[in-house]
Amino acid sequence: MALLALTVIGAEKSGLVSSLADVVSSCGGNWEHSQMTELAGRFAGIVTVDVPDERADELIEALRPLDGLIDVTA
Repeated sequence: MALLALTVIGAEKSGLVSSLADVVSSCGGNWEHSQMTELAGRFAGIVTVDVPDERADELIEALRPLDGLIDVTA
């Protein structure tokens, strides 16, 4: 398994965490830990996920459609 640390920043909006969790799950990943908060009117967080080694790149690509809602760095 590959352990990825994702940083997320975006506008405070309902459903962002759910959307992120759905993408992680769809790639066979497990949401391990997260720390999320509101800073200066923005949603900000760090999430660690385990994903099968062979699907890590797939997860990173699958996060791209969330661009515009949140910025994700893996």
